[in-house]
Amino acid sequence: MGHVRAIAGDSGMRRLFLLGLVLVLLAIGGMWIYGRWAGPTTSSPVAGFPEGAATARQAFSLAAGQADQWQDDAGLAAVSCHWPAAGMQADDQVTWAFQFFSPSTQRLAFVMVTDGAARLVREGVSPYVVPTLSTEEWRVDSDQALRVWWERKGKALAARRSDIDLTMQLRASDGGGRPVWVVVGMLTSANTAYTVMVDATDGAVVEP
Repeated sequence: MGHVRAIAGDSGMRRLFLLGLVLVLLAIGGMWIYGRWAGPTTSSPVAGFPEGAATARQAFSLAAGQADQWQDDAGLAAVSCHWPAAGMQADDQVTWAFQFFSPSTQRLAFVMVTDGAARLVREGVSPYVVPTLSTEEWRVDSDQALRVWWERKGKALAARRSDIDLTMQLRASDGGGRPVWVVVGMLTSANTAYTVMVDATDGAVVEP
């Protein structure tokens, strides 16, 4: 009788072991499928471009501190970044340039953010009123806008050429109000530009 119980116990243990193994394999399979669909969250959306570099929103948190020290009413006027010969650079360091405008003093300031540090590099009187952006309406980060450009223009371009000068700028739309990303891939040797405009509020492509 004890022998029968031992056999039954061994059988139950084997079933539990097999069930546990199946659950582990299912979990691993689920993680693999998720990775295939979602992709790594820290890598660049564009092959060959800097990975792990600060996005515009991440850099803005540093630049805003400098702007607050400069003028109490400083508003964000523009954000820009430039990669010369993008896709050919191994350096992950990215420099973001921020323009802030103070209506009360009619002055414009330029703040640069590089490698986790922000500094005010220049400021002076502006001859005209500079429109500022609503940071609450700025919901689409630079990596999302870059991905849109890559899927619509960049991927096919990079398949043929690697000497792409890439420029990104966040500014107020021509009609005023909503912020817009303008992403330009320039082939300097061919004097040809490939531009995509992305609504920085909802991520929709803006037709010129």
